[in-house]
Amino acid sequence: MSIWNPENIRDIAESVGIAALNDDVLGAIGSEVHYRLGQVLEEALRLMRHSKRTVLSTKDVALALRVLDVEPLYGFPMRSRSGLITVAHWLAVEGVQPSIPQNPTTSDTRNQDLLPKGAGANPNLAAINGSDGAGSKPLVKHVLSKEQQLYFENICAAIISELDDAKRLGAFASVRGDPGVHQLTPYFVNYATEKVTHNLRNLFILRQMLELISAMLNNESLFLDPYVTSLVPPVLTCLISPHLGNPGNSLDHFPLRALAASIVGRIAKKFGKSSYSLRPRLARTCLKQFLDPKKPLEVHYGALLGLKAVGNREGVRQLILPNLKEYSILLQEGLDGGAPGSNAAEYVIGAIMGGLQELKDEVGPLVNGYASGNVEAQRNELDKELGPLIADRIIREGDPKLVQAVLESLKQSGNRS
Repeated sequence: MSIWNPENIRDIAESVGIAALNDDVLGAIGSEVHYRLGQVLEEALRLMRHSKRTVLSTKDVALALRVLDVEPLYGFPMRSRSGLITVAHWLAVEGVQPSIPQNPTTSDTRNQDLLPKGAGANPNLAAINGSDGAGSKPLVKHVLSKEQQLYFENICAAIISELDDAKRLGAFASVRGDPGVHQLTPYFVNYATEKVTHNLRNLFILRQMLELISAMLNNESLFLDPYVTSLVPPVLTCLISPHLGNPGNSLDHFPLRALAASIVGRIAKKFGKSSYSLRPRLARTCLKQFLDPKKPLEVHYGALLGLKAVGNREGVRQLILPNLKEYSILLQEGLDGGAPGSNAAEYVIGAIMGGLQELKDEVGPLVNGYASGNVEAQRNELDKELGPLIADRIIREGDPKLVQAVLESLKQSGNRS
């Protein structure tokens, strides 16, 4: 028997559009709620005792939800010593007072003014307010307060503003540090995805969407695990899409791909433990693009940076290094073809050399022929293993430690005879 009142369950069901529930369903839901509440309270009490306290706090409950792999709650009220409950709210956002019960001036027309209008209106905000023109009412509705709606609109407008750098940086700083944006997380993710999908030729918009995702990753108050599968596609699009920016600006997209690679690496590092298949899937996607000779060199550049960011040194050793001999033939064709192919090929070579430089961190003291500092002595061996193009670039560095690291890594990967 559940202590949860079945009538309360019935009222909640009706509030989200479920008109009729029989007594058996009410009993089952009540028992489940009873069990889950007990589970959360038991974990919260355990955390309280570990903290050597005798009073249970809202922080204990939030941490218990996180331990149980449940999305924690934010914005819970704090009870003052006088017994009154105080809830924080915005008096004004960008000089505009939101129409909420806590603020003294409200009106029905004001509610409509805060909703998006026109061709550029955000459909997400219209849908959650039930004003999207649909005939049917959704069973579950995610309700945002008016100040959250206004905040979301102002942030979206600020981050794509090319004329006001201070406002744009302030918007990113707010997303990066404000714990109150938690409820807006799915809307920011959806906004970034839509902007990337429809603005592949606009490098400014693409960069701002990457900065928005980076800001959300930096916000320690956000629980982003449920949104990882939605965060990855727009970042990968900016990393390995063959067509980014205007065709006339052949080099402007390379810094964008480098930024996307750094974000992919952060996502893999931050969520690799909670999603064990995330890192292999990212590496597999980048490797597939890198090994496809039909893809342009720009895509190979992004794929190489992605492999390096996701796999680190082991990714370079196992996924990039063994394929360089065959790949150098494609690179040489790009260099011989003239601009813009030669420019892209130089970027790809730079990405390869950057990955090879990371192998030096595991190399011990120089031994045998490497200690003399004469890297020319290893040219023939490098030519045999990596091809003349990559071998020549390694020799040009004049770094015996790099030569030793590459040859030892080739031996470890089983690529040397």
